[in-house]
Amino acid sequence: MFGIKKKQAVETSQELIQDEEFKDKHRKSNTVFTRVRKLHFPLLLVFVLQKSMKSIQLILNEFTVNFELDSTISNSAYTQARANLSHTAFIELNQKAVVDVML
Repeated sequence: MFGIKKKQAVETSQELIQDEEFKDKHRKSNTVFTRVRKLHFPLLLVFVLQKSMKSIQLILNEFTVNFELDSTISNSAYTQARANLSHTAFIELNQKAVVDVML
């Protein structure tokens, strides 16, 4: 039973992260995340949600390999992209993908 709910939570998270309305609601300005960059909205969310004890640059380098990106992502690019992401994205993601599914 718990395995099914866990799978539903992951599927709900994936759907939300890819949803354009979700992105529009949780970006700090209408002008950010409009073009597809190396560190676009869904990839940024996945990166932030990944819990790691490694350095940010090491994780970014691993992302470059795992997502087959042409070049590396700098710490500065990550910091600038993260600054444009509202904290409310994580609140809604937790509410819809974890709390609502697990009840």
